[in-house]
Amino acid sequence: MTAAPTSKPFALLPDDPARAVVMLILAFTALRIAFAMLLGFGVDESYTLGQARRLALSYFDHPPLHLWLAHVSMLVFGTTWAVRLPFILMFAGTSWLMFRLTERLFGGWSGVWAVLALNCSLFFLASPGAWIVPDGPLLLFLAAGMLSLAQLFFPKRGETPSAWRAWALAGLCFGLAGLSKYSALFVVVGLAGFLLATPHRRWLLHPAPYAGAVLAALVVSPIILWNMANDWASLRFQAGRGGGKGLTLAAFAQMLAGQFVWLAPWIAVPLATIAVQEARRWFDPRRLFLLALAAPTILYFTIQSLWSGWALPHWPMPGWFFLFPLLGGWMVANPDASPSPRAWAKWCAGLAVALSLGIGAIGATGLLTRLGVPPQADPTLDAFDWKALRPVLAARGVGPRSGPVVVALTWNEGGKVDLAVGDAADVMVIGPDPRGFMFRQVPRAYQGADVLIVAQAGTFARQRATLERQFAVLGEPERLSIGRGGRGEIDLVIVPARGLRSLAPVSVAMR
Repeated sequence: MTAAPTSKPFALLPDDPARAVVMLILAFTALRIAFAMLLGFGVDESYTLGQARRLALSYFDHPPLHLWLAHVSMLVFGTTWAVRLPFILMFAGTSWLMFRLTERLFGGWSGVWAVLALNCSLFFLASPGAWIVPDGPLLLFLAAGMLSLAQLFFPKRGETPSAWRAWALAGLCFGLAGLSKYSALFVVVGLAGFLLATPHRRWLLHPAPYAGAVLAALVVSPIILWNMANDWASLRFQAGRGGGKGLTLAAFAQMLAGQFVWLAPWIAVPLATIAVQEARRWFDPRRLFLLALAAPTILYFTIQSLWSGWALPHWPMPGWFFLFPLLGGWMVANPDASPSPRAWAKWCAGLAVALSLGIGAIGATGLLTRLGVPPQADPTLDAFDWKALRPVLAARGVGPRSGPVVVALTWNEGGKVDLAVGDAADVMVIGPDPRGFMFRQVPRAYQGADVLIVAQAGTFARQRATLERQFAVLGEPERLSIGRGGRGEIDLVIVPARGLRSLAPVSVAMR
């Protein structure tokens, strides 16, 4: 197949779209590996790795699949940067599925453009693309399930897809997506809306979709069993995050702005603009399919911020994921647009490389603090691993078979502590927000125990009065300053304490 010169984002790409997209995927995979090697584990990753040390049917914050993957990865790679490799490779697979989905709907070169834009987006470049978070497996299996159904809904000439195979594969993939993150449900709701709104509703009279639904339910059953055994704690926690606080326009504005920042403005503006334009062609079933998959996730989490008072801008991203094929189709159909799509592609790729390597280098070296930026203003400080704790605590008798228990005061600090010493000692959290730590702690096992409290100095100061009631004896804090390049950027305290009276948190004020 020979491509028109304007079909290709870059002139150097091969003329075959499949070969071209493989080159792009390999290039972005290499970029992600470099990024992963430079940047330490973030707060969520540290916490996830700590929770993943112990296998369970499910976990407090999220369904278990990414934690199971992290557990296996740690067995192979330890807690080095390489533990991210399975997640990086998964997103390479997701990119290929994006190509195949877009190719089926709008053609091969549209698929290449969609993959390029997806990988240049800040969120998809970093979070599901390189980090140990649930979004990686979520997107992989959502894409696989929807591709299976697209083959059934939009067959090519001469194809006779099997309904049983398509719905069984979709059910398996949707189950695995649900085993990754609860928000998979919104995309499946969008699929149901598409079926009801189009002649494809005939599939609702066929037994295959229901067999697929049963298979999906079997796959997600570990989540149900864990929640049944733990008073539905995980589902109650996630449902409570959308609690009403009245009309909050500021949170709504922050949610909108946050999505555009996460997508990257140079991706978000054309993506949103083209999605609105394509929505006018909703009568085209290919476009309606993508819009239906995207709309529930984007609209729910964006509008929810109006009454919840807060929301995280990455929550709607699985919805935006399904709009990238529309962008890819538009780029091929409008090669003479202004600004030039090919010039835009060069800028997007250049910014993706510069930002990922630049942020990685800043995180590895602490360049901002070297230049006088206060540590609290450096966003990469959250990705600094507290490895310096390990020898300090080892000198105080912390070890795999003896010595005091290590105690943190918040779930996020507990994750950092657990990443540093969790394979050598028990780590628990006794503050007001232990999150998943409360499901791996047995109060009777630690009653009266001697512990070493490790916390940031400010956190300890805020909770000191409570801690004095939780221990028979609370020792004096010893200060430890850690940071990159030997500079003090994080002020910690190590506090010996004796006679632990209660692990119970003071309150369950989980945000």
